[in-house]
Amino acid sequence: MDFNELIDLYIDEIESSDDFKRLIDLKNKINNDYKKEIVSFKTLESKYLDASKNKDYYKDFYQIKKDFINAKAKLYSHEEVKEYFDLERKINDSINKDLDEIKSNISNKFKSSNMFNICNQKK
Repeated sequence: MDFNELIDLYIDEIESSDDFKRLIDLKNKINNDYKKEIVSFKTLESKYLDASKNKDYYKDFYQIKKDFINAKAKLYSHEEVKEYFDLERKINDSINKDLDEIKSNISNKFKSSNMFNICNQKK
């Protein structure tokens, strides 16, 4: 069995796990149930990121920041969203653990790190 086949098996194993299936279900549910909140959050996030680069040109910067923080808090307060990020972190940690094990089996010169940190820290 070659390396690519092993990778495919590993991916299949992850994708067939209950955690991954639940993650996909949650993603679909969140995208359907909170569509307006997601659009609002993304719009305000974009506006905030643009304004934060040029704070001096935005006299309403602090209101933009406040609106973005409120939209994020509202979206991230839903139990489905919290569970989604918890599962994403759990899967990511498992992948990183497996990668660290592979690296340590190859050589002890590799540093243990989150080189493939899949989930972004959203909270």
